[in-house]
Amino acid sequence: ILQVELNRNNYMMVAVSRTGCDSGYNPFNSDHGDGYAVVGEYGHIFADGAATLRVNPFYASTDVDMDDGTGERRRQNAGLVASIEYTPCEPLTIYSRAGFAAKQYLSNSAEFSVGANIRLFPSREDDFLSISYGVFKGQTPCDGERAEHNREQVLEVMYSFQVNDYFKVVPHFQYIANPAYSASSENILWGVQAVFSF
Repeated sequence: ILQVELNRNNYMMVAVSRTGCDSGYNPFNSDHGDGYAVVGEYGHIFADGAATLRVNPFYASTDVDMDDGTGERRRQNAGLVASIEYTPCEPLTIYSRAGFAAKQYLSNSAEFSVGANIRLFPSREDDFLSISYGVFKGQTPCDGERAEHNREQVLEVMYSFQVNDYFKVVPHFQYIANPAYSASSENILWGVQAVFSF
């Protein structure tokens, strides 16, 4: 990862990562996967530091095993994602993200999400409630399923509770419609994370 701060309100970065490397193999050895991904980011901070705009172009190239038995085929994809985060007042931060990809493989072809982080108790500065909703468009169905099944929708609610300086607990709930772009009607997930920081 290379990051350059252009000035107080603007920065740029680029990250390169190997993909398609089997577990346990050297990622710099092309005999075991020669895919890669390049992601860039331009960030602009404005509104006296209350808002941040990020633009992320990306490019990915990897070998994919074809379902028709013809072996591997090189797949390439590119796209652009933009996001904005804004803190209108001390206890509230809102954010949104939208993106698209040129082709409908190796990633979603389009996505849009919106959400908010809310600090419910002013005396607990590190605690917050997070609510987000996203729509993700995948591959167009080719097996006779209806076209609406190629859109996954996710609603997520979580609460970050900071127990002390080193430990926080994060219970969360997810409702997923058309999970993994299948005809399945819905999935509901409950979970909890324990995060230790030193």
